[in-house]
Amino acid sequence: MSSVPLSRQDNVTSYSLAVPEYLIHGTIKDETRYRHYSSFFVIALSKNRLQLTLNRKMELIPGEKVKIKIYGMLLSSEVAQYEQGATKLDLLIEFVGRLRWQISNTLLQHTYATPKMLVDLGLSCKKIKSYLDYSFATTEDEYREVLMLRRKTYSAVNKMEYDRPLEQLKYFFDNYSDILIVRHRSNIIGSATIIYGNGKDKPFEVQQQLMNEGGASLEYNDSMIEVAALCVLKDYRKTDVMHGIFENLCYEMMKHKKDYIIASSDVFLAKTYKMIGFRDTGKTFIQPKYKDLHMHVLIVNKNAALKAIHIDFFRWWPIWGPIVKYMKKESIVTIGGWGSAKLYAREFAYKLMKALFF
Repeated sequence: MSSVPLSRQDNVTSYSLAVPEYLIHGTIKDETRYRHYSSFFVIALSKNRLQLTLNRKMELIPGEKVKIKIYGMLLSSEVAQYEQGATKLDLLIEFVGRLRWQISNTLLQHTYATPKMLVDLGLSCKKIKSYLDYSFATTEDEYREVLMLRRKTYSAVNKMEYDRPLEQLKYFFDNYSDILIVRHRSNIIGSATIIYGNGKDKPFEVQQQLMNEGGASLEYNDSMIEVAALCVLKDYRKTDVMHGIFENLCYEMMKHKKDYIIASSDVFLAKTYKMIGFRDTGKTFIQPKYKDLHMHVLIVNKNAALKAIHIDFFRWWPIWGPIVKYMKKESIVTIGGWGSAKLYAREFAYKLMKALFF
């Protein structure tokens, strides 16, 4: 790895991301000298570059090769900048393999760094759903945050103007729905509305929109719930946040003894819905609140989750497997002996294939 020189004025502020001290630590060793080593803390990072604070002074020169041990991995690195007798050290290092997601996981749990920020630094940040908090909006302040999130996410993809009044982001179904919120630490980064319609004075959104157009209708079915107003901040897309949201939707569907989830989506997001088991009903409508966007009505049966119906085997386990196991354990769903055997066989097969080929 070639050396990339830094000027003497470079310091932590020249790095892309400051790291709280004591969060990422390890040991650095110069193997050309006897017992020449120090423990360290990472205080900042940029793409393929770490800044450390050493616990003991060392004798190092720029361009010198050193070994560092971090997260139990022994890695080769190169000194980019170091002043003799100082406690700050700049290293060049390749973020490869397990190191990429180990650093990402730590920063996601303990800082407000977004997945996009971390990917831009060369880290891996696709599987983040287990580091997020899922709950339901219960206060006016939380509801206002949801409205602001709706405006921010929809305006970012040109579905509405960025300064639309928040009052216009309140939808008719909010009053008889549960609003799932997803938090990264204290920030709401995603939400989805679960509508419990009754087919009369509490209609589903797709039911009302189809009726307004006077064309195809949606017959009310008490075994349905609807997911609407699903939004995720741009910096958190291209991760498994959607999977985390649908795990919770699946749990609520089963808890309320429902069999189907219906949804409406534009043609682009519909591809994501279909990958997790949704099917196109063939019904469409024009959504006026999103600049007359053409929407497709989709539906998924609970058996997509329970029996991997209409979903690719290799996708099924990471999306639905863990939540189905949890619901079985909590007696939310009842799965017989043969069904349980297939559940564990799918888990084993997925993990075996992942170990062999990925």
